[in-house]
Amino acid sequence: MSMGHRVFTLEANFSVFREGELFLGNQQIRLLNQVLLDGSIHAAAKNLHMSYQHAWHLMDRVNRLSPVPIVVRQKGGKDGGGCTISPFGRKLMDAFVKRESEVFNFLESCNSDLERCFF
Repeated sequence: MSMGHRVFTLEANFSVFREGELFLGNQQIRLLNQVLLDGSIHAAAKNLHMSYQHAWHLMDRVNRLSPVPIVVRQKGGKDGGGCTISPFGRKLMDAFVKRESEVFNFLESCNSDLERCFF
């Protein structure tokens, strides 16, 4: 058995649920980050090769499940409408990424422990 191939691995998907519904996962975080960059759900969806309808649904559910708005829509003007991420939303995104990293580091440690059982 080569050292490059693990016998067993622990894996996980990191997600946050609220009231039994998916609130935040990798797809939502990617979309929120893209909205920050692009200033609109439409542009973010296009850049992520996702339908606008799907992106809008994801952002609507995030807002609906959140106690405070995360995606803040701005009414159109001469340059059209857009949206931004609220300060609460940014803190939530940062917390998600930090906790996800901690979970994956823990899993990597567990995987190393499992490997030591075989050598």
